[in-house]
Amino acid sequence: MANRERLIESEWKQGVFLCPDDDRLKENAHYNIPDDTRLLIVSQTCDLVQGSFESEPYFETLCLHPLNREPDGGYLGGKNSRRIEFSLDIAGDGISHWYALPYERHLINRELLLDRQPDSFLHDEQTLKMILGWLSRRYTRTAFPDAFVSRIDARKDPIGKKFSRLNPHISNVYVRVTPFDKLEDGDEYSMELMLVMDAEKFDDTKQYELCNDIKKQLEYQLGECDGIKVDDISIESTASITIEDLKGYLEWDYSYLSFRAPDKAAMPVDV
Repeated sequence: MANRERLIESEWKQGVFLCPDDDRLKENAHYNIPDDTRLLIVSQTCDLVQGSFESEPYFETLCLHPLNREPDGGYLGGKNSRRIEFSLDIAGDGISHWYALPYERHLINRELLLDRQPDSFLHDEQTLKMILGWLSRRYTRTAFPDAFVSRIDARKDPIGKKFSRLNPHISNVYVRVTPFDKLEDGDEYSMELMLVMDAEKFDDTKQYELCNDIKKQLEYQLGECDGIKVDDISIESTASITIEDLKGYLEWDYSYLSFRAPDKAAMPVDV
């Protein structure tokens, strides 16, 4: 049987979990891989089952670490570019909690797949899509003008605290910055923010009121930045927001502002 057919028959695909029980799986890793972790295959399925090992010699994995607590709201949904936390039911063993760090990825010799079978699968397509989107945004997120960033950075701590409090309640933040270019000292940026809540949270009066209260505090802190004029901060629901609404806005990866040191007890030893 040809290589491609063997790989397809063994059900190798994106979203497969590997137990790190073979030293060959760790050969190219630049980080420590404890025995209780899982390696999630993030390579695209077509590349994974390619018949030529010359054309596609390797596949890529992301290391998942077990988490000894419920996921932190600030790390859910890929909001933070430096860490992601989520819950999974692996192989029907019940819900367990996991985290991953974006730099804990490495390439593995693809020929090894011919000698073994998948250990388990990530059947939750939404979670897999979320993880892959989180990884891809490391390369595609918008770079804002340096002058704009430096003006926000001047009040990074108080602004970051507000975003940290918003984290559990919002799914995305969109911003419109005018002009989207470097400005000289004395010139002013205008900004509009759109805080997007999941529909269920938006309809929860307590959560909405809490988010609205933090929004007012955030508006004050941003307004205190020299050379920044806040025109508007709105709160929208995922159930009602449209592509038309987002025209002119860019998604803002604000994680560098709200980043807090992760749970040290849950971190690998070499971090």
